[in-house]
Amino acid sequence: LQKMPGADYNAVKGGGLKLKAGKKNLFKVGKDKKKKNKDDGEKIDPDTVENGGWRKVADEFDMKGGINVAIEVASGEKGSTHTYIAAMDNGKFTIGFPHPEGEGPNPEEIFALVKTPDDNKISLKTGFGRYVGVDSEFQLVAFSEAIGVREQFMLVFQDGKTAFQAVASPLFLSTVPSKEGHVHVASRTATENEMVNIRTDAVKEGPVDWRSAEDRKSARDCETAYVKMYQHSKVDLKNRHIAIDVKDKKGVKKAQSEGSAHELLLDRRMKMKSDRYC
Repeated sequence: LQKMPGADYNAVKGGGLKLKAGKKNLFKVGKDKKKKNKDDGEKIDPDTVENGGWRKVADEFDMKGGINVAIEVASGEKGSTHTYIAAMDNGKFTIGFPHPEGEGPNPEEIFALVKTPDDNKISLKTGFGRYVGVDSEFQLVAFSEAIGVREQFMLVFQDGKTAFQAVASPLFLSTVPSKEGHVHVASRTATENEMVNIRTDAVKEGPVDWRSAEDRKSARDCETAYVKMYQHSKVDLKNRHIAIDVKDKKGVKKAQSEGSAHELLLDRRMKMKSDRYC
């Protein structure tokens, strides 16, 4: 190897590595910035913030087994009192003290939800390891170590309000404590004193799309997928002509949203004169 003269060394320009024009940056500096902007655009529920990150459950589909829930007294003009039903060490329940704004429920006010996906009945387990139930005096208690009929409840959602109903008897939980300060499930009707808010700290999941992979495609790709599916053989149709009706894609889109795409596409294919296998 020949050594370069000193003048040649001086002619070399210093600095960092420069990529050729038209080449993308390998390190994608703007990726984190884009993700941050997306998070900033998410809506923040003021009611959830006021309750320490515990959001209100709006319907039965949001009740999933395994999550933590709290029962808030919902009486009053605002519908949120920051006051929760609390379990006591003697197995009974009382109304806890009001929480300041921005604070969630205490540990004794948090219950583990037990629910199967195919059943609208729920059960609650306290932090003391006992299941919530109703005794013979209609008191809300937690003595049982197993779930029976007395330990099962139903949530009634109507007009943005929620009521807590026992399964063993068609009675509702009352947020007005007795003289002893205990909670009862003895109301025959659901009035203002029976209104509650079921709150959870679990992240809300989006609606589940139960449609098949073919139905979730665009109208053109959806019809093509069904034609391939019901051909007389399973031979790959690549580079082969498929006789489909390219008109009336609005009808296909409407059927996709209504869940009747399968029937519509089969009916359209039967009317095609070019398909001799129908």
